[in-house]
Amino acid sequence: HVLNLTLIDLPGLTRVPVGDQPLDIERKVHDLIVEYITSMSCLILAVHPANAVISTSDALKLAKEVAPAG
Repeated sequence: HVLNLTLIDLPGLTRVPVGDQPLDIERKVHDLIVEYITSMSCLILAVHPANAVISTSDALKLAKEVAPAG
C-alpha cells in the first residue's frame, strides 16, 4: 500500500516586515502555519539548518506546541 501524501511548503516565520509586507506579517504567517499544522491528518516536518543551535528553532518550538508528544 502506498499512501497519498501532499507536501505543503509553508513560509518561514517572519519577524520584521520588509518592503511592502503588512506590519502584522509575523502574526499572519504564524496563523497560516498553525492553521495547517493543527490538522489531525497533518505530518509536521520541521526543517532546521544543521549549522544552527537547535534550541533556538522556531519551527521546532511551534511543532512542539501543537504536537507535544511528537
